[in-house]
Amino acid sequence: MILKEAYRYQNFLDRLLSEAQSYMNSETFITNVKQIHHRKKSNPAAEDEVIEKVAKLNDTYKFMPVDFTPMQIVDFAVKALEEKEKLSLAIVAAKKTTKIDIDHSIAMNKKRQEFVSSLNFMNGIKNRETKSRGTDYKFNQEGNQISYYYDIDEIITIDFDRNDIKGLIKKLTKQSDELSIILDSLLITTEVDYTPVWDINDSLEDIILTQVQA
Repeated sequence: MILKEAYRYQNFLDRLLSEAQSYMNSETFITNVKQIHHRKKSNPAAEDEVIEKVAKLNDTYKFMPVDFTPMQIVDFAVKALEEKEKLSLAIVAAKKTTKIDIDHSIAMNKKRQEFVSSLNFMNGIKNRETKSRGTDYKFNQEGNQISYYYDIDEIITIDFDRNDIKGLIKKLTKQSDELSIILDSLLITTEVDYTPVWDINDSLEDIILTQVQA
């Protein structure tokens, strides 16, 4: 499979593991309930009754029974973890064959794009003037303190060279775009030595039931 497919399959395994763990963390799924109704003790005319609740329910749809057991979920999760490790190691090995360090390049491109975002903010600031009104106090002829109003002119000017900022935006954006093209190319040309054990379109239940039948 190619690197792009490997990343997609890695996400698929993560989703399966997350779903499996949601069952493992559900007490209603991993336990059986037996209720003994001691009616006869309080009412000699009545009969005692034993009610067992053993149906396993889907953790998302509480009233939808499922056909697998807690241990089958655990066994699946163990297998999924093994496959996750195999795939992760295969991806690491595949990345070592590329002409650039993919992880480093992705991280640097992210930082570069964040920096460009700040530069764009700076470039968006304009010189401007605003008018407002201030309040102060003075004493009148009678010696009483009174308030008075006055005009305030605020002049805001940028404290940087806009042409330099625009030049940096253009330069870094071009670098980022060129690197993104290379990374996109590597995603579809880099081979990963891994064979999927499950179809990416299968559900957790489909996979577990297939394993049980095998």
